[in-house]
Amino acid sequence: MQSQPLKFVARLGAWLVQRNVLLASGLGVVACMFGFSWLKTQLGAPMLDELQGYDQLALREHLLLYGETGRQLHARFTLSLDMVFPFIYGAFFGGLMTLMGPRNWAPLSLALMVAVMGLDVAENIQLVGLLYGFPNLSEAQIALASQTTQAKFLAIQGLLLWLVGLTLWRIYKRLRA
Repeated sequence: MQSQPLKFVARLGAWLVQRNVLLASGLGVVACMFGFSWLKTQLGAPMLDELQGYDQLALREHLLLYGETGRQLHARFTLSLDMVFPFIYGAFFGGLMTLMGPRNWAPLSLALMVAVMGLDVAENIQLVGLLYGFPNLSEAQIALASQTTQAKFLAIQGLLLWLVGLTLWRIYKRLRA
């Protein structure tokens, strides 16, 4: 007998691999990337969650570069588009991992995807605090946000390696058949 969480994961995996869901989420990822690209042109610098870590001085330089208007714009984008983005890329990559991997590995793949999504949402919440709280930011707040961003990058890289591994496994199985 299957537990309720495993049944839910099985239904979620079946939904994510549907052609329409994969197509819509893939197009959503592309649309979000266009939005982020537009934001970077308005800011004149990379977004905070693109930085590979920062200290108080580097963060201050970046936030001053944005100016008050840029910080407000960045915060609005973070609260809207960047809070939705993890769910969009989560649906896309979760579907791809479910499609590529063995059926019994889907729960692990989806659990990894949900963990990365949660880390990204936590990072976004911290970035909003930095953007709205500037210049009154503590070193601990800055350090935690920087560490969360670095952890998100590592988690995404690990997830992409997992997807490559699943894809290579799928190719190997097809060639053997």
